[in-house]
Amino acid sequence: MALHSTATTITSTVSPEQARLDEIGTWRLDWLPDIPLTRDQAVSGMVLDEVLSDPAAVHDVMAVELAQLRAAELGLDLTQVLLRLFLRIQERDAARLCWPAEPARASSPA
Repeated sequence: MALHSTATTITSTVSPEQARLDEIGTWRLDWLPDIPLTRDQAVSGMVLDEVLSDPAAVHDVMAVELAQLRAAELGLDLTQVLLRLFLRIQERDAARLCWPAEPARASSPA
């Protein structure tokens, strides 16, 4: 797991979620777009997303504690975070299923 950071984006090697710096200088997480964040909070949100994206972390006490700490830095509890991420996954999956099919090719006249 690793985060990649530029002056305006933070991306993950394990998750499609991103954090972006908006036009007024606040950070926004894809999965938490309604809450303006500091850069440190955006990093916490991305770390949180990575930890929760690892199925092996479900039974890892240290990973759960890390997730709880990172959630608290965002002013959320872990249940709220899990719900937000679940809804984001559903949103992403629905968008992918509704993606327009390839246009039909015109058949050549016989």
